[in-house]
Amino acid sequence: MNIWLGRVILIVIAGCVGAILAKFHIPIPFILGGMLTAMCSKIFFAKYGITWTKPLREVALLVAGYGIGSSFDITAWNYLLGQTTGVLGSTVLSIGACMILAMIIAKLTKTDMQSCCIGFLPGGMTVAMLMCDDDDSLDPNVVMVMQILRLFAVVIFVPFLVVYLLDAQVTSTGLTMANKGGYHWLIFIPLSLAGAFIGEKVNLPTPRLLGPVLATAIFSITCGTVQPVHALIMAPAQLSIGLFMGMMMDPVRIAKIKNIFVLTIVASVVILWVTYIIARYFSSWYEFSLVTGFLAMAPGGIAEMALAGMSMGEDVSIILSYQLIRLIIMNAVMPAFLVWYFKRKNKKIQA
Repeated sequence: MNIWLGRVILIVIAGCVGAILAKFHIPIPFILGGMLTAMCSKIFFAKYGITWTKPLREVALLVAGYGIGSSFDITAWNYLLGQTTGVLGSTVLSIGACMILAMIIAKLTKTDMQSCCIGFLPGGMTVAMLMCDDDDSLDPNVVMVMQILRLFAVVIFVPFLVVYLLDAQVTSTGLTMANKGGYHWLIFIPLSLAGAFIGEKVNLPTPRLLGPVLATAIFSITCGTVQPVHALIMAPAQLSIGLFMGMMMDPVRIAKIKNIFVLTIVASVVILWVTYIIARYFSSWYEFSLVTGFLAMAPGGIAEMALAGMSMGEDVSIILSYQLIRLIIMNAVMPAFLVWYFKRKNKKIQA
């Protein structure tokens, strides 16, 4: 089968699955539709060699980044400044809980502890893969599988938890937000391209997502509101993100470390309950909804959680703020800390 024909068939099927999920009022249906379609393709149709390339995902991130950043205006910025304690406190608690669970997994499976800790970093998939390239002592199978399983578990479980346990109401498919007027949505093209370019130059983590997010947010704060991107653009973007995530699943890698598989899923569920407790406390303190707090503090992808918030009419600016700060800390602080900690620990053992 021609590879591009296969991709067209794949995205059409994913779109149909997403539409079905939307009918059942499932949040981020097109991302989940893409993930489920790609996972089935990897398991049942691997012989056809259909893939979803990173450049296709990167273009989709430009669109999603604009969509997320467009929700952040001067009001949201002022609101964030009053929640510094909550943002930093929830981030530290979330990361700490993940590291404790990673150490428990390492002990129970007799796996390298450093690999487990890096593999369970919440929101640190990109930096985790880079650390594997730079450090030969890490087990890339452990790191990659734990990161993918954690992300899958969070992205799949969170929408169902907020709908069926927190009684959230899905108000849209998450393709657009309410039209607030302002600059025409086609401004996403220069904003996203400029944000991605600058993000790469300053070594921003996931620059093609965070670059457009920050560029659009800064523009919205300083120049005025922008219109949400058109649904006919956002839908394929979400499908592309979901397809790429689903293609990351590698049955061969998972089979090699099957003893970690179940524990990682269990640990992911545990961290979601820890997140719920943290969100309950801070949402009560700052008086935003529990659903907003849960999505803001869930250890999943920033794009997926923000888009889920859009589909439920939650405060996306709060979700973005908490997720963004955690992502920056995860990528700027945690790698150096973990390298320092395990080097220090290994020196003590050798001594």
